[in-house]
Amino acid sequence: MSRDVVEFRITNLDLCVPGGLPVMWRGYKISTGPLDLGLDDSTGISCGVMNYERGVVSSEFHVLIRFRRFALQLKALGIDAELMAPVHTVLKTEGKILPDHSFNGGLRGSCKVESHKLFSSQDLRIEVLPGL
Repeated sequence: MSRDVVEFRITNLDLCVPGGLPVMWRGYKISTGPLDLGLDDSTGISCGVMNYERGVVSSEFHVLIRFRRFALQLKALGIDAELMAPVHTVLKTEGKILPDHSFNGGLRGSCKVESHKLFSSQDLRIEVLPGL
């Protein structure tokens, strides 16, 4: 491995999307409520590479998306438990390495979403845009 290339492992991801997402279900627009996102060790290792020669970092996050409040609402209605299962995704990102060797807020990419009883992989699109 070249000294210009540094491999790393992603060991933690803890995000919350308080507003959730709107979902069309049985002709009604409903909200998932808050979404919780974390690493999904069951589908692979989240890792990345910093390439100093090119000045870019790339990473792959295996992410589990949970919608706990929505799942509780569905459970109360007696809905199939498979609809409440977390969504498995793989987020691939790329960005510039900053002068201080960080890439904080500079990653962008998209997710590959595994099939789910509630969301098909074609119906759900997740994009990550660089922060400010």
